Amino acid sequence: MEELDADSAAALLRQNVNNRLLDSATVDRYAAAMRRGEWRLSHQGIAVDSGGNLLDGQHRLAAIVKSKMSVKMLVVRGVERSTFSVVDTGKKRSATDSLRLSGVADANHTAAALRYIGLYDELPANAAWSGARARMTNDQVLALHKLHPGVGDCVRRARSVAAAIGIISSACAAAIYITERGSGESADSEEWFRGIVTGARLEVGDSRLALRAFFMNSRAQGHRRPRSEARDHIALYIKAWNNWLRGEKRQMLAFRRGEVMPKPIVL
Repeated sequence: MEELDADSAAALLRQNVNNRLLDSATVDRYAAAMRRGEWRLSHQGIAVDSGGNLLDGQHRLAAIVKSKMSVKMLVVRGVERSTFSVVDTGKKRSATDSLRLSGVADANHTAAALRYIGLYDELPANAAWSGARARMTNDQVLALHKLHPGVGDCVRRARSVAAAIGIISSACAAAIYITERGSGESADSEEWFRGIVTGARLEVGDSRLALRAFFMNSRAQGHRRPRSEARDHIALYIKAWNNWLRGEKRQMLAFRRGEVMPKPIVL
């Protein structure tokens, strides 16, 4: 175990030969985790061969240099270069795995919903939810779970909505959490859900009917639902919720790419 600072990390990086290209987004993500104090000592670290050349760990070292933090890491020296072919070939643990290990039910949808809530809260309202700044570490997702303990209930309630109309289930869970958090006790959410799930006795112009029509038409036409559409689905849900709370008539719903993400209204 060695305490590596920016100088010692830079010295090791100077012996970085024949390694894969450095990915700046990965370095930025690691450095941000180090600044937040999330970096943990583990069995993964730095590997150096008998000639002093760096075999593994260039992204961790570059993150130390970028963050200017001092980090304790495992440093293994004298490694045979022939072992390099099996480095990083295993499956990385995901945020879903981390939540499941913490005993969270439906960890897959919960992890995705937490990520969407984090992006909604942290990114500018007109920003796309893609690229390096939309990535989150496992520790960030776990921290969001502690910050938003009610998401699990939203994941459970989202299942019936997703099954009824075809909205992305995890996006629906995030939208439920965001709207109810924003509007507080100002609405009867059970009435809202009954209308969306069943469509029973909804009059023309009811935003719940418009929300159902949008997603059910997309499903009927066989449109795929890539993860990139999660932002759009959340925005449409919030729009319909706001219209319903205001009592505004809406026969159609739309959300254009690049449009500013709406905020839930408070009555």
